[in-house]
Amino acid sequence: MASYKMYWTFTKKAFLRSAVYRFDVWSRMSSNLIFLLMWGSIWTALYAGREEAGGVSFESMLTYIVISQFLSGVNGAGTPLWEIQEKVRTGDIALELMRPFDVPMRYLFADFGSVAFYIATALLPVYVLVFLFMDLTLPTSWITWVYFIIAAFLGFLIRYCIEMTFGLLSFFLFETGGVEDIFYFAMSLLSGSVIPIWFFPGWLESISLYLPFQGIYFIPNAIFIGEISGNSILLSLLTQLFWLVVCFILLRVVWNRASHKVVVQGG
Repeated sequence: MASYKMYWTFTKKAFLRSAVYRFDVWSRMSSNLIFLLMWGSIWTALYAGREEAGGVSFESMLTYIVISQFLSGVNGAGTPLWEIQEKVRTGDIALELMRPFDVPMRYLFADFGSVAFYIATALLPVYVLVFLFMDLTLPTSWITWVYFIIAAFLGFLIRYCIEMTFGLLSFFLFETGGVEDIFYFAMSLLSGSVIPIWFFPGWLESISLYLPFQGIYFIPNAIFIGEISGNSILLSLLTQLFWLVVCFILLRVVWNRASHKVVVQGG
């Protein structure tokens, strides 16, 4: 219990730090809205006045994009990948290892504080207005809202484990710039953040369904608009939970090897 109390201190400090750097919060909110307008315009043009495409109504598709951009804002409010990599390159990560806490857990709880501030001050006020003034699809059942929140939280944890694991590759690779571009492109595409998986070609849909990325955006979005319903919701949540366990184990394995590498190199 005392250990977790220490980690919640990182959450509080991250929340207060975000309050100091408000310009960063508002700039990220602006970029989020720009992408929302861009993708909303693209899908409006693709539907070209049609009521539905592929069995999905235009209203549901527009809602999907809005929720996807909201979740993008949530996921983007956490510790950026370059910050972890920079600590590895400069050797500052060694100082983290000397302190009495688990580094991946420390970053996760810090992310909770940053995300909480970003949601409360930037995302919720804006997106409440978006839903008030746009004709979007809202869940009619409170249990759907509960499932969506659970799915969104699991998706956040999956994204964190994957991104932290990738960041720790800096321990083993001298330069990750090119690999990083591929990583973010694959995560953006295969997670269904801007193009729902049901619009993928058959072969790409099959690949994406066997990867953890779908749990980050596609499953929460599809639950919200009702494309996943009934018993399929529980199956989707179990799928997310499975991938969360797999990604967490992978993170711990990579972190264990990376931290031992620092100890060995340090003497």
